[in-house]
Parts: sequence; C-alpha cells; structure tokens
Amino acid sequence: MVKKGLPFRTAYKIVGQIVGDCIACGKVLETLTIEEYKKYSDVFDSDLYDEISLVTCVNKRISEGGTSPKSVEKQLEYVKGKIGNV
Repeated sequence: MVKKGLPFRTAYKIVGQIVGDCIACGKVLETLTIEEYKKYSDVFDSDLYDEISLVTCVNKRISEGGTSPKSVEKQLEYVKGKIGNV
C-alpha cells in the first residue's frame, strides 16, 4: 500500500484492522478476496497476493540473520567456519 502512495501510518492501521478481523473470523490473509480487501482500501489490487505470499516474505528478509536464501547461506558459512575452528 505504501508503494502505491498511501502513508505508512495509514497503511499500518489498515493492515492492523485486516489482521484483527481475520483473527476474529478465523481467516488468513491469503484467503481473503480482492473485494474483501477493497472494503478496507481501494489501493488493493490483485498484485497483493504476490506481496503477501510466503515465498516473497521469506525472500525479502535480506538483513543479517534474515530468512532469504542468500542470508541463510551466509549464516551457514559462518557456522561452518566456527565449527571448523573448534
């Protein structure tokens, strides 16, 4: 939503509402329809499913200790180096 020009604070509030409603109704983000998302904001479009996919979320965690494949590989190399020095 922020990428589409919505202020972060507004997007944060909307996402909080959606997550809260999902918890209350026993739903998950991936199963909501576009129509359901649009009840919260017209900014939503079908590209949101790519943004919230588990693969995308994992791959975006690129900071040290993150879950992206590159970050995990770096962590494995570090551990292998430590084990080799024992």
